[in-house]
Amino acid sequence: MRLFEAGEAGFLSAIRRFTDVHPLVETGFGDDAAILKCVGAGGRMAVTTDMLVDGTHFSLALCTPFELGVKAYEVNASDMAAVGALPVAAFLSIGVHPDTPLALLMDFYKGFRHAARRHKCVIAGGDTVRAESLIISVMLTGRYMKGARPLLRSGAKPGHRVYVTGSPGESGMGLKLLRKYPHYGRIKRWMPLIKRHVLPEARIVEGLALARSGHTGAVIDVSDGVLNELRHISRMSHVRLNIPYMQLPVSSALDKCSREFSINPRDMVLFGGEDYELLFTSSLDKAWITNLFHRAGSLIPVHEIGWVEKGKGVRILDEMGAPLFFKDMTFQHFTSRKKVK
Repeated sequence: MRLFEAGEAGFLSAIRRFTDVHPLVETGFGDDAAILKCVGAGGRMAVTTDMLVDGTHFSLALCTPFELGVKAYEVNASDMAAVGALPVAAFLSIGVHPDTPLALLMDFYKGFRHAARRHKCVIAGGDTVRAESLIISVMLTGRYMKGARPLLRSGAKPGHRVYVTGSPGESGMGLKLLRKYPHYGRIKRWMPLIKRHVLPEARIVEGLALARSGHTGAVIDVSDGVLNELRHISRMSHVRLNIPYMQLPVSSALDKCSREFSINPRDMVLFGGEDYELLFTSSLDKAWITNLFHRAGSLIPVHEIGWVEKGKGVRILDEMGAPLFFKDMTFQHFTSRKKVK
């Protein structure tokens, strides 16, 4: 079997056999970040890593080097948000072609540092190597606040409600706009959607609040579309998630722009990706969750989108409660041998 036949999920399942148990590794392979036991910092620290590859994850024809630096930090910080940790130190490594203008690289680092300062996170190290195209690899460490507990994908229980923060689907729509109008600059009327794609913000405040609440079940960040993340929670928690299709949140901007593309905005919510919102379950109602976020200083809206029950899998339901079936449009890294552009 070749990699494109196994797909990303098959590849990850295959390499799991090479991961071993260690007394200082509390949670390892399979979650948004690893949780390590340590002295101080509440007895735990979180560690995550992520890669961005030119032509697969980004194109400098569609974003500035500064924006790329911001995104390189935020996608890793989003993993910290998903496990309820506060970013502390980043280790930033890049592979870069020798012909690359130094000014471009400086703008990239400026963007990364600008975003990291939002959480008082520092660049503490990294590596640089020659490469044919730009490759960015970030390792981010985080600490737990007093009274907080690690958030995992495996905490969903029957009876929990399912929530998502913010406006999922907007980032995916922003990417569609950038691809449609690459030679016409940023389309002013759709700038909020474009900014959601090129300048994401990890939901650190919300993740910290959930980690301290004591009433949070499973948590995951929305990097590959809401449906894909729901499946991760279902699989890791061994439960079924029921999501009424019409309950999926659609922002005003997403709704208006979807008409231009003649697509259903809720399909963008399910499959769009790169939103970096938090998807989570809790036994508590929406008013309690909203108040929790407000007390933490967050004005990001939260939406109740479904419920958890015994069983397995994810069911997207129509208005009569019958399951809906979709062609899976979630981005997969290894399902094709063709170069991603």
